[in-house]
This record gives sequence, structure tokens and C-alpha cells, in this order.
Amino acid sequence: MAPLQQGYTECGEFMGDDPCQPGQYCADATFSSCVPGCTSDVNCASNQECVKEYREQVGTCLNICTSCAYD
Repeated sequence: MAPLQQGYTECGEFMGDDPCQPGQYCADATFSSCVPGCTSDVNCASNQECVKEYREQVGTCLNICTSCAYD
């Protein structure tokens, strides 16, 4: 099987199962259940990062600011 594009993650225990789209994570591989959110940057598009609130396991994919100046 070919590697998936950035943001697409495998979800399911069978060969024909569709992957989760960017901005989703696999909540239950047995039922191929993709839900909105992210558990890491792997679940986000290449121009996004997974941002989680303190002590939360699931976050949101947010666009990376390429023109922001960081101190």
C-alpha cells in the first residue's frame, strides 16, 4: 500500500476502508469511525498544525502563520 498524503490517516481494519481526511482522526478502527479534530500534526494538512488546549487529548487543525514574526 502506498503511503498516504499528509493529513490523511488510515482508519479501519480492512483493506477497503477509506482513510480519515485532514482535520479528522480515527476514533474507532473497528468501525472505521473518523471524527473531527486531531491528536497530532499527522492528522492535519501540510500547512496546518494540531493545537490542543491544556490537558486535552484532541485538538483542532489550525493554519500555520508563515508571515508571523515570533520573538
